[in-house]
Amino acid sequence: ARLGDINAQLQDSLSGIRIIQAFVQEEQELARFTTESEGYYEARVQGIRYWATFFPSMRFVASMGTVIVLAAGSIMVINGDLSLGTLVAFLSYTVSFYEPINRLTEIDNVFQEAIAAGERIFELLDTAADIKDIQDAVKLPPILGGVHFDAVHFRYGTGDKVLQDVTFDMAPGEVVALVGPSGAGKTSIANLLCRFYDPIRGEIRVDGLDVRHVQLSTLRSQIAVVLQDTFLFNTSVRDNLLYGKPDATEEELLAATKAAHAHEFVTTLPDGYDTEIGERGVKLSGGQKQRLALARALLADPRILILDEATSSVDAEAEYLIQQALDAVLKGRTALVIAHRLSTIRNADKIIALEEGRIVEVGDHRELMERGGLYSQLYQRQLELAG
Repeated sequence: ARLGDINAQLQDSLSGIRIIQAFVQEEQELARFTTESEGYYEARVQGIRYWATFFPSMRFVASMGTVIVLAAGSIMVINGDLSLGTLVAFLSYTVSFYEPINRLTEIDNVFQEAIAAGERIFELLDTAADIKDIQDAVKLPPILGGVHFDAVHFRYGTGDKVLQDVTFDMAPGEVVALVGPSGAGKTSIANLLCRFYDPIRGEIRVDGLDVRHVQLSTLRSQIAVVLQDTFLFNTSVRDNLLYGKPDATEEELLAATKAAHAHEFVTTLPDGYDTEIGERGVKLSGGQKQRLALARALLADPRILILDEATSSVDAEAEYLIQQALDAVLKGRTALVIAHRLSTIRNADKIIALEEGRIVEVGDHRELMERGGLYSQLYQRQLELAG
């Protein structure tokens, strides 16, 4: 049972690694894993001590039993009290009786295999992170939220470039929307802003500071993210919400859930905010999970908010409610919004259209519609499909 708990917790952490990094909760997750591991370690050590004492003793007893039967039987055969065939048969039965017990001593082999597997696991855990603080990284002070991408190029691994010569600005408090066909590089821009990856060329600056020169924790703690693939932990609604701000008050928590229009459905759950939602939030609908993820981000009260397909999993009514909440919540915050539903970003201060990793258009909704370029084509296409 304890090993199962460790595996479940480890899977939880690995699956939610982006959320953990975004909310700078690495130490908390390490503490959770350490607590689970220590209990399992103590139980295993106690068990191994037991086996190491018990099974060698059993093997010794089994061997002595065979010796005694052989010695006594030989005397009886010599005296004519027992036939040789009967002695051989009895010895065979004795060996068969002790054989299952002897096999249990092979636990040592299993233990050695476990050690070998552990070495492989720790080899993986000891692998150095690709993205980490440089030696003289500085703390990022409280930011206003200005962002600048300067001639950024990026690729995943050794693959083709997914971003080429991307340059744009986000003023503090500005809402900037990224649009474009699938694979255009929208999510890659969000990943670079959080510094989940580094560009192969160019710079990304926040309030004038290169993100590669500031401490990761101080950068990510001022950015909240709602990812396209909504991830919730296998715990209560309340614990999931508090992940972005563990010391939040009840009033702050309720304000965030109401702003994201999550409070209404949470109060209908069996235990309200203390309801366990299952692995990856399996007990909730897609729209409910999306609204909880949005509430979690809002509770963190970030200076920069990244919404990657933030309304992609909700119905039309929920999308409308969330959009109304966002209009109020985004005031005073810099926001990077990625959406396939272009109707949700009409009021953005700036819309950046991407195609094949390049910026092809920049402007507001009215300007881009008048140009008749990529944004206008995508918007008209969605209107036709909706109609």
